[in-house]
Amino acid sequence: MRRAVMIIAPMAALAACSQPEVPNKAPAPPAEAAIAQTVSIESTASPTIQRLVPEFKRTEPSNGVIGYGRDGDTVTLTFLVGGNPDGAATAADCMLQVRGPQGHDDVVRGIVVPSVTSTGAITKDDIGPDPLQVDVMIGPEGAQVTDHGAASKLCGMGVQVDGFYKRVSTPE
Repeated sequence: MRRAVMIIAPMAALAACSQPEVPNKAPAPPAEAAIAQTVSIESTASPTIQRLVPEFKRTEPSNGVIGYGRDGDTVTLTFLVGGNPDGAATAADCMLQVRGPQGHDDVVRGIVVPSVTSTGAITKDDIGPDPLQVDVMIGPEGAQVTDHGAASKLCGMGVQVDGFYKRVSTPE
């Protein structure tokens, strides 16, 4: 009996430590509020992503590609990223789709939208009530991605969306 307590107590402590902290959420800045109005998660159908044509690619800190699509003023970016290499503890690939307007500064300020991919589905419930924002500055050499918490919420531990992705093809 004592041995069982010695095993369970550390496991309970580990489980308590691994629970994510829920920070106090400050009101969204006007830019994030505008994004939420521009691309509504509720109005977005869950597209099935059957094929990804990479427009941008990276190899560090892990492999990743970005597909680019445009429909009027709305840009759709599809990310397929791997976990940071860590042997048997390497996280599985993660695929997510971001949609939003591309500003005059060439930055797409997008939010993650529900989608169905070969690596799984991301639902409205997975995303939660607050939009998950990803900013992508697109230039002639590539795309610089700034993730505002999407990968940590939707992907395995060790997966990063942030970073520089080199352009695969020449810009139009």
